[in-house]
Amino acid sequence: MDTQVLARDQQHVTYRRLVINAVNASGVNSVANIQIRFDPSYQSLVLHSIDIVRNGHIIPKLATARIQVLQREAELEAQIYDGTKTVNVFLDDVREGDTVDYSYSTSGRNPVFKGLDFGAALLQFSSPVARVYSRLLVSSSKHISFAARNTSLKPAISHHNGLLDYVWDVVNPPVLKVENDAPFWYMPYAEVTWSEFADWQTVARWAQPLYQVPEALSPELQAQVDRIAKTEQTSVGRMLAALRLVQGDVRYLGVEIGQNSHAPNPPALVYARRFGDCKDKTLLLLTLLEHLGIDAHAALVNTVLQRGLADVLPSPGVFDHVLVQAQIDGRVWWIDPARYLQKANLADLYQPDYGLALIVDPHTQGLTAMPRAAAGSSARHLDVLFDARAGFDKPVRYTLETTTTGMYAEAIRARLSSTNITDVEKSYLNFRATHYAHIKLAAPLQVRDDEAANHIITKETYTIPDMLQPSSDAKQRVADFLLPDISQVLREPPDTIRKSPLRLIYPHDVSQRTEVLLPANWPLKPRSTVIDDPAFHFEQSTIIDGSRLVILDHFQALTDEVSAQDMSRYVGNLARARAIVGYELAWSNQAAASRATTVAPSGFDRMNWPLVLLALASFGFWTWLAITTYRYDPAPSSDCDKRWVGIGGWLLLPTLAFALRPLLYGKNLANLAVIMDIDRWSQLTTYGHHAYNAMWAPLLLLELINDSAQFVFSLLLLLLLFKHRSNFPRIAVWILISGAAAYMVVLGLEGLIPNIKADPQASTRAVSNLIGSALWSVYLLRSQRVKATFVRRYHASTPQALSRPAQEVSS
Repeated sequence: MDTQVLARDQQHVTYRRLVINAVNASGVNSVANIQIRFDPSYQSLVLHSIDIVRNGHIIPKLATARIQVLQREAELEAQIYDGTKTVNVFLDDVREGDTVDYSYSTSGRNPVFKGLDFGAALLQFSSPVARVYSRLLVSSSKHISFAARNTSLKPAISHHNGLLDYVWDVVNPPVLKVENDAPFWYMPYAEVTWSEFADWQTVARWAQPLYQVPEALSPELQAQVDRIAKTEQTSVGRMLAALRLVQGDVRYLGVEIGQNSHAPNPPALVYARRFGDCKDKTLLLLTLLEHLGIDAHAALVNTVLQRGLADVLPSPGVFDHVLVQAQIDGRVWWIDPARYLQKANLADLYQPDYGLALIVDPHTQGLTAMPRAAAGSSARHLDVLFDARAGFDKPVRYTLETTTTGMYAEAIRARLSSTNITDVEKSYLNFRATHYAHIKLAAPLQVRDDEAANHIITKETYTIPDMLQPSSDAKQRVADFLLPDISQVLREPPDTIRKSPLRLIYPHDVSQRTEVLLPANWPLKPRSTVIDDPAFHFEQSTIIDGSRLVILDHFQALTDEVSAQDMSRYVGNLARARAIVGYELAWSNQAAASRATTVAPSGFDRMNWPLVLLALASFGFWTWLAITTYRYDPAPSSDCDKRWVGIGGWLLLPTLAFALRPLLYGKNLANLAVIMDIDRWSQLTTYGHHAYNAMWAPLLLLELINDSAQFVFSLLLLLLLFKHRSNFPRIAVWILISGAAAYMVVLGLEGLIPNIKADPQASTRAVSNLIGSALWSVYLLRSQRVKATFVRRYHASTPQALSRPAQEVSS
């Protein structure tokens, strides 16, 4: 690829040469049809050469090629007529392996730029290129600024007859593939740009004459200004009236030939012919606003680059759209006369955030940030009802009422204005049928449009004749309550391993309230889940009220992109959210399905039998060990002081604590029983579920074994305590230390599970528990009262008589 630009005084010539090899049949089709666009209003085109190189031999084709000049409006579908022409060159006898080598030049520069030059040279592509040669020859009198992006390559600079010659020569630049869903403003390719515009202020001064409001109005426009001034008493009302006049009375059609690619037509002409592009409609609106006493300016934006404008050199060529910035009572409003007719109140008027804008104003110094839209400014809320009161073996009535606001409301309004409502109704039905195959329309689609609040409410009414379906293993019958609108926003992107960021829709707020009217009371448990990711927030909760199930889901986008480095986290959190979307009711056998109106799964069927058996085995083992320990019969201390006999003094404190231990561990076991039911255990220990973590199973099993041991031995400890057995002190010390150590291990495992909310006091309690256990252990082993009280032996045929001294002494 050879591109050379000559910018000398008012002369502007661009020379291009492309040498392309056709490696397959598709390549032959591509290289055999050459297309070159130019604007005849200010450009001329010269074809220099067209050759085919085959097996080292050059076959000239310029003299024999079929050349046609066509008026092909590439942007006509977008209602833009720019007057460009296309030179089509059709080559015959092109074969696989041939190389097509052609060159041409265009002369002329759009006069709208007043002879000021700017441009760019791309040095890297998504296809392999053997050599990229870019050259700029510019008058030494011109003050050109350069910027390089994604490359450290410096130009080779030389001087020729009053010209500065800049050359960038790249051999075999690395091929760079960018995913299709990367942000539009993501620009990773190596590129150099140049501009004769010193700064953004210079660009604003260039644009100022283009958007100069005429002092005198045509009679038609003056009549409209007078009408608005008479009917609207406030500045806000007048601004909205002028905006709606331009949006509603002037259709969008751009005739952008020559200078009109960047220069708007006179407002009187635009209003008289009732069509114009964004430039025309902006100047028309500015004219109305100024004559209504409202301060307003044109604002140049790039709808693709958006905030990426901050990384480019100043020039008029970086803008592709223009809108209006107005100020009323010190407050700034952004309004776009090129949008579909907006009848909303000013507070509900939707305006996209294009990131950065250049205000066409003499005081402009740089780019201005447009206000970022609030996360919930454009929302879609669904109220869904499944009426299954007659039973799931009967047709279920399925209704959806969808309320859309902001850009969603404007999109639906535009669709309804250009599409037959029957076709819209059919498309809605087909979308629902992808989830419920035999769904039937029960009532026509209803639409209520609140244009002032920018809300549109649609109501769909269907019947699902076969809600009850066999499960995948055919052992159950299930009724699925699907949430396709929520599932759509949680779908995984096509490329999860990527080098470029992922583009997200923002603002994007979707919520759904799903109510299921059940045929009878159902043994369901409420649940609530929140998934917070830097890119989105998702929460779901369920409410059970007898025979009514309510599912609440809410998704909200928090940003408009995810970096490639964060994709693993983002995709993982999306998967966690998808895992809980929807709801399913199941019956344990097919016979029960026919009785779905009255039969619910029994508690016996939902028993987590493996854990029940493990718990019984654990209790059996610890009970056996406790009985064995009960027979442990150490000799009492021989140096005890009989004055300290009896439970009193400091010994009262551990006695009270030991009495409470069975209650504490009994409560822990009851909590574990809730967590370990069949549904919750499956969620926590099944890989791929949003609640899964590899540490859940060992943590819960450790707690089960430890709590059952502590419960059994706490009962043993009370028995030994009140029998004053000689083995009590040593067993108590063992139980205290083992309980404190087990608590430390459990706390460590909990720290490895992100889903468990951290208790800031847990570590302090664990350390206090360990220290307390150690201190009381020392007391139990050294206290005179303990030695004098716990002296009874297991094997003694007659308990040793203990006498209490006449005077009590505390210890």
